[in-house]
Amino acid sequence: MGRGATRTRGCGDKTGVIRALVLDVDGVLTDGGLFLDGASEMKRFSARDGVAIKLAQAGGWRVLFLSARESPAARQRAQELGAEWATGVGNKDLFLETWLTEARIAWSDVAFMGDDLPDLKSMRRVGWPVAPKDAANDVRDVARYVTQVNGGQGAVRDAVEWLLDQEGRRAEVMRTFMERPGGFSVGREDRGGAPA
Repeated sequence: MGRGATRTRGCGDKTGVIRALVLDVDGVLTDGGLFLDGASEMKRFSARDGVAIKLAQAGGWRVLFLSARESPAARQRAQELGAEWATGVGNKDLFLETWLTEARIAWSDVAFMGDDLPDLKSMRRVGWPVAPKDAANDVRDVARYVTQVNGGQGAVRDAVEWLLDQEGRRAEVMRTFMERPGGFSVGREDRGGAPA
């Protein structure tokens, strides 16, 4: 369904409200590559996706990183951005059933961004399934929107902007984000160096 989608795909298909954004990690927040040295892992995350997650939060959405792979790097990135996380989850659909019930959020009020077969079951249930450009064919077929860029390359930013456009709230949420009293930072302010 979503293969070859453009920025205008789905216009007119408005949802009442999006209350949660669920993001797969490998292949969505990252390019899907894994760097393993036998003791640890490294992942590369897009800074633009980080801003998108803060935009989603400024819009009142809960944000959840959901991965089948146990990942200290994903947990760290979620913590930096104030997002929720669940890693090492073998059955995402079953996990979300519980998470959404506890949060009192309907499946129809969820945007789920996935890239591969473990994401399909959940993507078929949510109101707003989204896929990165380089997702598996079966995943792109169920997506209401396929991003213009690959996973890990700003795909979450593209998706969040599209979703906000569908709600008709992009300008309002961007204004809320830009006017935050504390500004935007990841971590705490740090300074150093010798005075000139």
